[in-house]
Amino acid sequence: MRITLDIDDDVLTAAKKLAKRDHKTAGKLVSELMREALAARVEPEDASKPKRDIYGFKPIPAGGYAVTNELVNELRDELGI
Repeated sequence: MRITLDIDDDVLTAAKKLAKRDHKTAGKLVSELMREALAARVEPEDASKPKRDIYGFKPIPAGGYAVTNELVNELRDELGI
């Protein structure tokens, strides 16, 4: 869909640089950024509702423990790797 927007020069320049870096059109990048910003403002944070996966990965709730190099090395030793 086409629309005319009045965007500040510095914002448009930054969007074009990001779009080039990510191999996307400026319009596609701006749409993605606006979608993220609108979702954060419009939809209140609800822990019972699953979050949208924008980049193809579903967010995993925090929990458990951190995986350290020591833990990885212990598991390697156990498995003989």
